[in-house]
Amino acid sequence: MSIDLRKKAEENLISLSKTATISLSKKGLGSQRARVALALDISGSMTGLFSNGIVQAVCERTLGLGMNFDDNGAADVFLFGIQDYSIGEIGKENFYEFVDREIRPKYKLENGTNYAGVMQRIADYYYPGALNVKKGLFGLGRGKVSVSSPPPEEQPVYVIFVTDGNCFDADRAAELVRQTSRLGIFWQFVGVGRENFQFLKQLDDLDGRLIDNANFFQVNDLKKISDEELYDRLLGEFPDWLRSAKEKSLIK
Repeated sequence: MSIDLRKKAEENLISLSKTATISLSKKGLGSQRARVALALDISGSMTGLFSNGIVQAVCERTLGLGMNFDDNGAADVFLFGIQDYSIGEIGKENFYEFVDREIRPKYKLENGTNYAGVMQRIADYYYPGALNVKKGLFGLGRGKVSVSSPPPEEQPVYVIFVTDGNCFDADRAAELVRQTSRLGIFWQFVGVGRENFQFLKQLDDLDGRLIDNANFFQVNDLKKISDEELYDRLLGEFPDWLRSAKEKSLIK
């Protein structure tokens, strides 16, 4: 039975990759290469999405895109709640039951949501040493973030950032969005559920950025959005960012 389920999952992954290929072609991105990151919310309110398979489906849908974008056909996975974590790659070899094997037994869901920690972790992972973060007095408050401009990279970094709620650290997260606008990183935020997402909705008008490096859309129920529509929305602003990033010599 498990062999049959795995075979079915592998067939579905191939289908996802083909659907992603179509969406990429429509956006003129058929030959584009990028490093793909997936940031997953592990706050307690995500319990239902983990237990009913939605988060596993998100991982597989992201991998379908990564198989087109990434030279390794994989995506780097990060987690965030109160704390933040890097848990390695999801790829064709290990995607099956990835959540039940690599996340649920190893990481407890946490009592809150911070964005800034995982955003800094992602930036540090792809651009080591580029960010200099000084925390506020006694480690509190907004703090200051500065960025050194590294040489342009061959491949941009495309981050899918999935959350079901607002964060506790909006000021710090906003400052990281501002500063990473000088790096080859594009943030695609996806809000899941009926939360207001007040902070994420403000990103399009966020001041102090070199270029617009973030997009946000909301999906009330991920089960009800087709793969084609999801990929089209995930790629909605990425082509414009690529053009701007190349003009500013953030990427080659």
